[in-house]
Amino acid sequence: MYSIWNKVNKNKIENLSKKLVAYNKKFSVNAIEKNHYNHIRDIFLTIISTEILGKSVSILDYGSNILTISNLKNKLNCNKIKFSIYDPYYTKNIYKFSHINYIKFRITNNFNKIKKEKYDVINFGSSMQYESNIFNKIDSLNIKKSKYIIISNTPLSMSKSYVSYQKKKQNLLQKIYSFNEIVSFFKKNKFKLIFKSRNENKYISCKTEKYKTYSLNLIFKNEK
Repeated sequence: MYSIWNKVNKNKIENLSKKLVAYNKKFSVNAIEKNHYNHIRDIFLTIISTEILGKSVSILDYGSNILTISNLKNKLNCNKIKFSIYDPYYTKNIYKFSHINYIKFRITNNFNKIKKEKYDVINFGSSMQYESNIFNKIDSLNIKKSKYIIISNTPLSMSKSYVSYQKKKQNLLQKIYSFNEIVSFFKKNKFKLIFKSRNENKYISCKTEKYKTYSLNLIFKNEK
């Protein structure tokens, strides 16, 4: 999988990030991103915008890259945001990001570093399906002090969990988690599902759907 993501990062992410940042410098409103990304990222940003009223907020974007923060400047006040990006396939100089200078952020591929930190909001943007046991990973994070957990653009089974290869990505295996198992897991951790929406079926991206599956966006709120 490393070689696949390395190629994607090198060829697409840096160039698109620079285009988005340049657009936001030139205009007073944000750039329009293709496909479903405006919708997906604005769900995430709406939660952030409610949290930065009068205070700073710390964010963990799990399994992401710099594109999440490349189109923020004209959407909300970035001065109060501390952004951490966990990219397990990130390597130094895989892409440049010095053009992003309007928000505090860091990128790491070290899981041990992120599990020690406290985050107000944790976002799993189309990433948990690439973890063979996401529940163990989440248990290792300091989620008890988090206010919101967001899962977006993620294929979830309406029955049991299963595995499937991803369309158009040779040998890239996905773990399609059960929606009910996800909700039950967070409920046990005192998080309540407060938002659920569905994306187009083409974003499921499974070669084989063993059970009924949807691409979903979920928001869980800490009820403690």
